[in-house]
Amino acid sequence: MSESSPCWIRLAPNGIEINLHADFRGGFALPQGVDDAVISVSADSDFLLYLDGVELGGGQFSDYPDRPTATEFHTGALEAGEHLLAALVWFRGKDFSTYRCGAPGFRCELRAGEFRFGSSTAWKARLDPAFTSGPIADVTGQLGFVTCCDGRNSDNWQRPGFDDSGWETAVATDDRGMPEPRPVPRLAPGERRSVAFANQGFLLRTGEKETFAVTVSRDLMRAVPAARFFGLPGLYGIEPVTFAEPRPIQPPVLPENGSFVILDFGGECAGKLEIELDAPAGTIVDLSHGEHLDDGRVRCQIHNRNFTDRYICRAGRNCFAIPFRRSGGRYLQLNFTEYAEPLMLHYAGIRPQELPLPAAARFDDGDRLHAKLRQVALNTMKLCMHEHYEDCPWREQALYAYDSRNQALFGYYAWGNYEFAATSFELLGRGIRPDGLLELCAPARVPVTIPIFSWIWFVEVDEHWLYSGSGRLFLQFERQMEEMLERALARREAATDLCLPPEGREIWNFYEWVAQLDGSGHHPLSAPYNLYLVLALRSFEAMKARAGRPVPNRSDALLAAVAREFRRPDGFYATYRNGSELIGFHEHVNALALRLGLLPPELYPQFIRLAENPQVVPASTSSLPFVVDALHQAGPEGRRFAAERLTAAFAPMLFTGSDTLWEVAAGALGFDGAGSLCHAWSSVPVYWQGARQLGVTPLEPGFARFAVSPCPGTQEHIAGEVPTPSGPIRIDCRRTAAGLKLAVECPPALKPEIRPLPEFPVL
Repeated sequence: MSESSPCWIRLAPNGIEINLHADFRGGFALPQGVDDAVISVSADSDFLLYLDGVELGGGQFSDYPDRPTATEFHTGALEAGEHLLAALVWFRGKDFSTYRCGAPGFRCELRAGEFRFGSSTAWKARLDPAFTSGPIADVTGQLGFVTCCDGRNSDNWQRPGFDDSGWETAVATDDRGMPEPRPVPRLAPGERRSVAFANQGFLLRTGEKETFAVTVSRDLMRAVPAARFFGLPGLYGIEPVTFAEPRPIQPPVLPENGSFVILDFGGECAGKLEIELDAPAGTIVDLSHGEHLDDGRVRCQIHNRNFTDRYICRAGRNCFAIPFRRSGGRYLQLNFTEYAEPLMLHYAGIRPQELPLPAAARFDDGDRLHAKLRQVALNTMKLCMHEHYEDCPWREQALYAYDSRNQALFGYYAWGNYEFAATSFELLGRGIRPDGLLELCAPARVPVTIPIFSWIWFVEVDEHWLYSGSGRLFLQFERQMEEMLERALARREAATDLCLPPEGREIWNFYEWVAQLDGSGHHPLSAPYNLYLVLALRSFEAMKARAGRPVPNRSDALLAAVAREFRRPDGFYATYRNGSELIGFHEHVNALALRLGLLPPELYPQFIRLAENPQVVPASTSSLPFVVDALHQAGPEGRRFAAERLTAAFAPMLFTGSDTLWEVAAGALGFDGAGSLCHAWSSVPVYWQGARQLGVTPLEPGFARFAVSPCPGTQEHIAGEVPTPSGPIRIDCRRTAAGLKLAVECPPALKPEIRPLPEFPVL
């Protein structure tokens, strides 16, 4: 039985092409009660769904416009009779690094036994009166628009008895077909996070500026001790002030015209910002979020970035959450203006949104610093996993190939998470551009791309096959990969046999956030570009062989050209070449050279200490996996130094009290004050502990055959697990005077090969 077949609908065009908030309502009569019903929803760009006035949630997957996905909701028991489906649907209408622009559209289908009901042109629709639609400031070029909502215009339109007779009917839009199921679980907001007040006081606002963030950043703020501000016993108070009870906020006294509070989440968090307060109508609440208080306040405006949203209160109780954007950070600053009566703040904070993950693999080497580093690295990784891998939860939330290769590799040693990784890599692969390179982010349309990020995508697809045992991604993208490589190899220069990096307005030849590798110069003959292309060729050749295909060897000739054209007189490798002049000396480049066999063993001792050479530019956090692998390859002294290098890189972050690892060593000072304090490309210790200390690496897909080369370093005993598709591999390794006493447990289908390191013989 079907009351209506669903179709794609939208609000009738009204001249608003971006940041469009539309309300939809559709009623149906259920002929008989059911124990459960399923509602499938798809929207460009996101939605909040209501059934009979009760919010069920939202969460459109980050998909491509031409292949929409649907999110499912289970209703529980429904009685026979009249019911109402309603949805607030938001259309971005502008490309961002986290979104590829499509066209407005909403599709909803309820299934209850044989009964079907769906979106149609009989549904009512209108422009939402509370949320600001149309042009508004961007948070960042990655995250999308800031949010502004006027609670005075909220009219409870989601409830069944609301009079929508004045609304227009929805119009049909282009048929996008049946949406696919979303490939990762919906991220439902959790419980309100417990918070504490970090600061509070009054402010003087001198007027509205061009964005909410600029306005707040210019507020003159005067801190007041918590006891005095909240009317608590004592002069300053001793215990942290929390929401154990609602907190009163008094009106300002002239010349001040507002107040502020700053809430501390107790650690980095990602989720939906939320406030609940009693306020007079017209009270303005500006919500600013960030990762630190280095300025004594939240750094809400950084150049053209705006980390402030606005809510305008209706009279009485107000409950508001940012509906369509996840926020990341540790602090929430509320600036209150335009009120003359006391406010009562019941809650302000965040509801975390977390990807469901199993318990992380166990690892213990008896070192408390290493244990803390692992805990913080795992927390960083989790905070950068939502719809897909994301570089950071605060500033961008974007999926990049380079970041995701690191994240997936680390994650294989924590949770496995093979399907989640595959989803990210497929999104990246579908972002192929006309020039044969991948979009910088996915799903997105970005003005520039970074060529080597296309080549590292080959590496992560190859590694995924090796760790997961599934060659699905290679089979899906084999032809595309071949065409990408053909176009790259067609740019080979006859005089040197090197491949020239693409150039042009849409190309950024970036390699790493250090001098000379940041893409700021013009270097047609580039060692790192060609080395990353060799990595891509090697990965493609390995996957072809694994699939039983003929394997043309095109990597060796290109590698020989790199050796010939970039080798320095001392045997190491320069970064660029201009005629006969060799330019640049980078640890990153020489780590790649060692990995690919270009550095002879006699240079290993010098490579180990290469970063200490004042002529050499050391590698930063993003390329550290290549560096520690090269150090591991460089012999006993290299392995010892790699462990020290990791501690030196990340222990200073821990000593600040941070519960996450940073984007770069400079922390928040990086990128002219915009450095991220939670960046998963830095979680290298998790990989080092599993792949190098426990020494477990796959030799055949899915760990069907795997190597065990334990490297306990200075520790007397190490033990831990490595996830595999068949179950965990368990390692227990104890040092004795004669050598290592090693125990390996693994699923029956897996075959270990003990490959002792020379400095750690196995008994």
